[in-house]
Amino acid sequence: MRIYEFSRKHNVPSKEILHFLQNAGFDIKSHMSVLNQKAIDLLLGHVKEMPTTAKKKVAQKKVSPVVKKSPKKQAVVSEEFPKPIADIYQEVPKEPIAHPKEIIIESMSLADFAQRTEKPVNELIVTLLKMGIVATKNQILLKDVVARLAEQLGISTAKPRVEKAPTFKDIEVKEGVFKERPPVVVVLGHVDHGKTTLLDYIRKTKVAAKEKGGITQHLGAYEVKVKQGNIIFLDTPGHEAFYKIRGRGVGVADIAVLIIAADDGVMPQTVEAINHAKVAGIPIVVAINKVDKVEASRVDVVKQSLVQYDLLPEEWGGDVIVVPISAKFGQGVDHLFEMIVLQSQLMELKAEISGLAKGYVLESKPEKGLGPVATLICQHGRLKIGDYFVCGKTGGRVNSLIDSFSKKIKEVGPYIPVQVAGFDALAEVGDLFEVVSKEEYRKTKSRAVERKPVLLVEGALNLLIKADTNSSKEALLGAIAKLGRKLEKEFNIIYAGVGDVTESDVVLAANTGASIFAFYVKLEHNALLLTQRYAVTIQTFDVIYKLLESLEEFVEKHKKVKKVLVKVGEAVVRKVFDIKGIGVIAGCYVREGRFSRDGTVVIWRGKQKIGSGSIKSLQRERRPVKEVHAGFECGFLVDDFTDWAIDDRVECFLKIPESQKKS
Repeated sequence: MRIYEFSRKHNVPSKEILHFLQNAGFDIKSHMSVLNQKAIDLLLGHVKEMPTTAKKKVAQKKVSPVVKKSPKKQAVVSEEFPKPIADIYQEVPKEPIAHPKEIIIESMSLADFAQRTEKPVNELIVTLLKMGIVATKNQILLKDVVARLAEQLGISTAKPRVEKAPTFKDIEVKEGVFKERPPVVVVLGHVDHGKTTLLDYIRKTKVAAKEKGGITQHLGAYEVKVKQGNIIFLDTPGHEAFYKIRGRGVGVADIAVLIIAADDGVMPQTVEAINHAKVAGIPIVVAINKVDKVEASRVDVVKQSLVQYDLLPEEWGGDVIVVPISAKFGQGVDHLFEMIVLQSQLMELKAEISGLAKGYVLESKPEKGLGPVATLICQHGRLKIGDYFVCGKTGGRVNSLIDSFSKKIKEVGPYIPVQVAGFDALAEVGDLFEVVSKEEYRKTKSRAVERKPVLLVEGALNLLIKADTNSSKEALLGAIAKLGRKLEKEFNIIYAGVGDVTESDVVLAANTGASIFAFYVKLEHNALLLTQRYAVTIQTFDVIYKLLESLEEFVEKHKKVKKVLVKVGEAVVRKVFDIKGIGVIAGCYVREGRFSRDGTVVIWRGKQKIGSGSIKSLQRERRPVKEVHAGFECGFLVDDFTDWAIDDRVECFLKIPESQKKS
């Protein structure tokens, strides 16, 4: 019998049993530990003295919240996968440094470089020319060029300062009325391993069927009511482009449920998810999914593969709970819920319920009829209709609250996901949300989010990105930057926004020569007409990997093909015609190869080169032709050359792609 089974049978809290046996000298680790007969006999003799679950009450008094202890061992994140801890950091460029002997290494215009280093623009232009770089005053210098130019001028450089951005777990409340709260569980795993299917089964909806391409592309937050109690689930996308969203979900959660398909095993995003959870210091519960499709032995194979990632199952002497399930048919799901609730009970999760709401933005987007909205989880306090708030660079007043079940509510407590309307502007994902007084809100109202000025980078492909949510936009920008490094082609994002493609987006794209890539959004009717009028390229997508594939094709299409001059033919001059009003025509016999109307020629008299030029007219039998092959006569005019003589030798050259040149 395991501890949780004894707890359920005798109506005694699992943690009371744990404490009792540990004090009695038993080596007990968790509620999944197996009790031997000696421990059972000891418990049966003292069970009447232990408090029962029914009698357990939480005191409504001012106490300090329980602070989770950091794990003893800090997990090392593999360099092969994005580091989740990077999600809570951001590069904050310093103000321009007044001292001319140091400059921050970042992309900037040549004029900015001159201002920051107190160097004349003309001097910088000359220095760049000596380096083989042609630049104008307003041209953008990339980071490597800035570094090289600074080195050339003897100016020391510095990297942008990295500052820690506030996170969800930085919200601290020391006083107030604390009450037990539901656990927040983040569901992680590789693409198509069954994360959304599990939540689909739980919520009795068809979420998975509605996902484009069969993958989750947004962070979904759901309050789920099960017989073991309420649980807040966060569903995360598995595609590699959404690693920041997964990291954000882990940063909010108390427990990570790692979904692994039994027929597939541990995959790249599985390993990344393990690293996310370990760095965040939250316990992992492993759910081996799709057991209905495989033999029972596959479960042990998956368990063995987990050991190399320092996840030892409890039945093998470790502390990781492993539950075989079938998300499709519900097999083992109730047992998974029970393990989650028991794990959360040991953590003694509490939240302050009496103060002003403080929380975190999980997702944001424009909503028709509501304006900018955001999905929030408040860590403390209660959020009500009419509350004024500040959130990052924006703020507003709550005029609508919608819960996980799409019901309008008047107020919400901590750790319950809710969609909030009433924002003055679109909030950024990851922004901290805080209810404030009306006066304090008015002080911050002027800090509206503005569209940044457009910077054009020479030689780069200009793109305008529109996405349905801020998280999607963030994922796209990261994926495009990664693709640019892979293809060795720079993408210049002239603007990235959230919402449908508008007329102003098309005008901006037309003025900057940009192509529009739209993800999960619509194209307004008038905007569509403008794309046709201005010949603006626009592509729309529902699945992120299809957008990235199209972008690769887009790059290939716009690659500048390197061409080389190749000799394609040779002729000898037999007659010369000086025709008034037309010019001097060379009548030739093609001895080898061919002569083309698009070619250039080199003229030889004996062993001496006497001229060259482009063919501007090619005729055969007094008719214009594109080319003339060996064995035929022709006549042609050449730009800037008229001094023809009989027996001159003429070579014809064409520019062809280097890849087509025969070795």
